[in-house]
Amino acid sequence: MTQPAKSTAARNLAVFIDADNLNDPTALDHVLTALHKLADRIIYRRAYGRAESLKGIEAVLWRHGVRPVANLIVDKTTTDSALVIDAVEAVCRNDIDIVAICSGDADFVPLAMWLREHHCRVLCYSLSNKIFANPESFYDEVVLIDVLGDSQPVPLTSVSEPIWPLKGSAAEQPARVLQPSKSPTVAKPKAEPSVKSLLKALPALSSGTPQHLSVVAKKLRAEGLLSKNGSSTALFKRYSAQFELLPAKQPNTVRYRG
Repeated sequence: MTQPAKSTAARNLAVFIDADNLNDPTALDHVLTALHKLADRIIYRRAYGRAESLKGIEAVLWRHGVRPVANLIVDKTTTDSALVIDAVEAVCRNDIDIVAICSGDADFVPLAMWLREHHCRVLCYSLSNKIFANPESFYDEVVLIDVLGDSQPVPLTSVSEPIWPLKGSAAEQPARVLQPSKSPTVAKPKAEPSVKSLLKALPALSSGTPQHLSVVAKKLRAEGLLSKNGSSTALFKRYSAQFELLPAKQPNTVRYRG
């Protein structure tokens, strides 16, 4: 397995963890181990969440020197707001080259866009079953992680290959760091794809089983049915009679109605 070379240009890195979202200790331990290789220093290490979420990853936070920030007002919005405020303050007050956001929550998209506008390289680390649709449109790199176990879901295909498959406790596992590959360059679709061509490119949809939009978008781009910056959500909305986006408010999967 190829390990990424340490970048000579990246001096300082900041990592902000949404502990209510990325709350698997094994996955988080591997992420934090990998981040040490990406810059000279990690100057901000903070995890935000409810007390019970932070308690579940307490050993990993201690091992990596991450400062827990407990949300005493039990509301998701206040947790996200605290993370965003600290990330903006960190970039404004320090010379930070890379910001890692450990969450698959779409609420951090505005933060990611702001950070990129301020010349930061922005990374997203997420469990593969908790990522929103088309995250690669907003982050410089997206790394999805699967935790294999009896109680875990079947692994999905990642946005940026390869996924890190993890099994067992953090203490049992050696760190495995893989460089996510870049998305292949494909030609922009010359015309609106037909339902027939979509099903041909996505045969698993024909069975009626919901498919994750990130996986779907990658396959459609590879087939030339979706442009590099095109939105798979917008595409399927144009075929609402044939395809259903789930959940309705913030869809991350698509199902063929048949």
